[in-house]
Amino acid sequence: MDSALQRAADLLAQARLPVFGGLFTDVNGATAALALAQKLGGVIDHAASDGTCRAARVMRETGSTPASFGEVRNRADTVVLIGDHPRERDAELLQKLFPGETLPRPGDNKRELIVVGAKKGKVPTGVRTTEIGGKNTLPEVVALLAAATREMPFETRDAALGKKVLSAGKRLRESAFAVFVYDPAELEEPVLHTVLETVRHLVKTTRAATLSLSAPGNGEGVNLCSIWTCGLPVRTSFAGDVPENNMWAFEAERLLKSGEADALVWIDALDGAEAPPPTRAFRGIPSVVLSSKPVKAGRDDVVIEVGAAVADHDAEVYLPPISGIGAVKATSADSNKPTVADVLGKIGTLIDEKGAA
Repeated sequence: MDSALQRAADLLAQARLPVFGGLFTDVNGATAALALAQKLGGVIDHAASDGTCRAARVMRETGSTPASFGEVRNRADTVVLIGDHPRERDAELLQKLFPGETLPRPGDNKRELIVVGAKKGKVPTGVRTTEIGGKNTLPEVVALLAAATREMPFETRDAALGKKVLSAGKRLRESAFAVFVYDPAELEEPVLHTVLETVRHLVKTTRAATLSLSAPGNGEGVNLCSIWTCGLPVRTSFAGDVPENNMWAFEAERLLKSGEADALVWIDALDGAEAPPPTRAFRGIPSVVLSSKPVKAGRDDVVIEVGAAVADHDAEVYLPPISGIGAVKATSADSNKPTVADVLGKIGTLIDEKGAA
């Protein structure tokens, strides 16, 4: 371990623009990664930040009225599920959103589910469900529903689909609290704009909101940690006098492919989630890999085995059911495996000692 830590410190001390990627870790690991990135003038980016960045960009342009998971579960009388990702990410998602008993809801409507542009899948028993899809693509179906909600004319050769869309649009206008549930990583920007604009139209006369699925791998937790640390989300560079955020320029994958980054710190140490390595992470770019899983790496890369957050040690991570950071006890604590925060802290200390010498 001492040798690996020293090699990692030597590698990173020589880097001009190191990238801290993956970041499948807990809040303590993210805090340590941010501290080391600041020390070295590096860039931070989470492996699942595509959806988060897209959602943030569209929200700035269109506006948004987000709702918490608990609020949707207890208050929404109409839930619009968009696309396949939500149920792929959590097979029990709809059962969680439609429990047997809820708190008092606004309005007199019975709860209803509208599934838009998704394959056939599991739906809650006893809940009225309308599935809108057919042979149309997801963007087409979302556009049709948006038009029907605004009572604007639309055309479709599928008469049955048109009837369903008209009925769903009427239901949304008459809902006391309609919520659109989706994974921003699945929706292209025009589709996301259409969804948010539909919500904006509804809130003029009733209550409506969105429930955007959080990024996997504690993406939301890492993003929040970055914001409270430096005032900016991930895809931020510390190479200048002040931190700079740019969703295109500081994407880890792009920096690695272009050769702008000359070193990589890749972190994959969260139980139940595996970070996909970037295309060139272990090909020609010197890398320090902190992983709780077996890793294929280059001959000159430094690989350090660490404990998995939530499994090997207690961790603070983002918990969607509470829409915030929560503490989770380890499922099988193993004190022999160091944490990501421990390893990054030691590497930072060695770099300081090297600089002082």
